[in-house]
Amino acid sequence: MWDALLRHEVGSSTFSRTLFFLRGYGARVGGAPRGSLPESIERFGFVRVSETPGEELVFGIAGRFWRWDGDLRRLAGAQAFLDFAEDGCVKGAWNIRVEGVAEGRTRLSTETRVQAFGPSARRKFRIYWSVIAPFSGLIRRGLLRGVARRAET
Repeated sequence: MWDALLRHEVGSSTFSRTLFFLRGYGARVGGAPRGSLPESIERFGFVRVSETPGEELVFGIAGRFWRWDGDLRRLAGAQAFLDFAEDGCVKGAWNIRVEGVAEGRTRLSTETRVQAFGPSARRKFRIYWSVIAPFSGLIRRGLLRGVARRAET
């Protein structure tokens, strides 16, 4: 499963590409060279916060996501993400985890955690997330299904 996860490309489905395009990330998906899952996620402005080979990848991103362009902050690596605390912004950590649950069975999961810096950022993010959450969920479920299909072949 881990190898299938690493080989998967974010935005490999037409549905995901369409949602990314509508969000303003079209060039990052369609025009960018193909690559591994970490490479394709990093093209969107995420940094790799940690990796436990065979088990988990954690990515981070920061900005004002409710703005059309996301007003993303350029973070120079994991420590910059961990140290980030700019008032009026949020940072989010996103993991993808592989767990053996039984002989021949694997659980693939993802979780997102967000930290807001200031009441204004918290309020704006809540409004943003109330609109975006269903679409984010569809993209993540598509990613999990895509990795599972790749692992089964």
